[in-house]
Amino acid sequence: MTITELCIELRPNLCSGVAFLQFDQELNKTHVTRVVIRNHNVYICERDKREQKYDTSSSDSDSADFEEMLLISYDQFGMDIKGLGNFLITCHNISFRFNYNQIDLDKIDAGAVEVPLAPILLNFQENEAISINCRNCRAELVEAKSYRRLREFPSCVVDPSEFFCHNHGPAGTSAPISLVPAETDLFYGLNYVIINFNGESAPFVHREDHVYCKRCMRFLGLTMFNGAAARLWADAVRWLPSGAGVNYPKRHFFKSSTLSQLVKRLIHSLWPQPLPQLCLTTSRAVLVTSLPNRKKHYVFLHVVEPELRVLRRIHPDSDRLCCQRACKVYYDFFEGKPPLLEKWQAQQTLPQMDISPDMFQALVKRLHFNGLLIPHEWRFNSKEEKLELSYFFYENEEQPDGVDVKRGDDGDPYETDKGGLASDSDDLYSETDTASEDTGIHWLGNRTLLKRCPTPPRSSVKMSTSSSSSSEEDK
Repeated sequence: MTITELCIELRPNLCSGVAFLQFDQELNKTHVTRVVIRNHNVYICERDKREQKYDTSSSDSDSADFEEMLLISYDQFGMDIKGLGNFLITCHNISFRFNYNQIDLDKIDAGAVEVPLAPILLNFQENEAISINCRNCRAELVEAKSYRRLREFPSCVVDPSEFFCHNHGPAGTSAPISLVPAETDLFYGLNYVIINFNGESAPFVHREDHVYCKRCMRFLGLTMFNGAAARLWADAVRWLPSGAGVNYPKRHFFKSSTLSQLVKRLIHSLWPQPLPQLCLTTSRAVLVTSLPNRKKHYVFLHVVEPELRVLRRIHPDSDRLCCQRACKVYYDFFEGKPPLLEKWQAQQTLPQMDISPDMFQALVKRLHFNGLLIPHEWRFNSKEEKLELSYFFYENEEQPDGVDVKRGDDGDPYETDKGGLASDSDDLYSETDTASEDTGIHWLGNRTLLKRCPTPPRSSVKMSTSSSSSSEEDK
């Protein structure tokens, strides 16, 4: 039996931690599993039931019959673990709480994976002639021009009057402050750029507030300010320098656009001040995305801890652990109008932010996958809301300049049909597309991954909280 996933939460201020372990096979089928503390080291021990019947009256002297896997080493972080408790064993998972008196935080933080919040920086400069192109077919959406001003657009929690110190319109005018960019302005924000937009422009197809590439019908973004501007998702477009040849590599708009950076900026935008932990009135938000068929999907977030220390394995087959920062969060995914929206809005001023379909899909998949680390019994916050507990681990993802983000095989969230690119004659973004469930299956890949897992049968294993803790099977 092998540990496939390992996640250990650390709370130095409480001198405690919680370990979540996931195994490659269901527990208690063929092996007896024990958790043992020896010289402040924590071991996972197992023995094949078929070789020897486990005797519940046996003492620790028969521990030699067990194969041991080192879980937490005292020498690595100086945790003098004394006792274990709150055991839960279900299917492929074991979880428990441990306490200690001392810990070497300098060692933990010295080898930690740190992902500092990076500013939003564009890959080009003012007065540099560039064209904006469709990422999919390289069609030129905006002809090459020099942008006189590149400005960061205010987030959803910033008053527009704080964005400009004076009117940025034509000289000598006294028009009210406007966030509509001029022809030579380009504004930018979390994973998007905003340009002046003319709905009659030849390279675009405009339906309601959705904008598509006229050549390949790829969904590009949304219009703003009654159609005077367009917010193009950075996932869907690329830029090229003026005069670039056909084979010139497409360039991403931002210098850093990994998912970890996007989530860090998202949290900073939703809650500019330090986030009070476990505060229902300030730590909740809603993320919204629009699909090519103009359906809306939602993710509800309740952030529990934005910067949690977590120990994980350096490599899947290594006993060495390293510290990684994570955002611990309750979440849920909805298609259509969420039932919780009115309730949360009545309780607080609820931040709400639009994000790109690509970012939405990647975030939901990451939260769902990491949520599987947590046993089903600990996974939900309440019967009424049923938000799932999960983590977002901040990782040092590599993305060289100009290289597209790697995608999975679960479908492209920007495509307008079910598997291929639409032609001009296919009105696949029309109101006749009402099969939201079918669209969800295509867009999110295997939709069964996002459905609630049935409650697994509770294991009959019992574990003690002594310094030599073991599992027992009741026949």
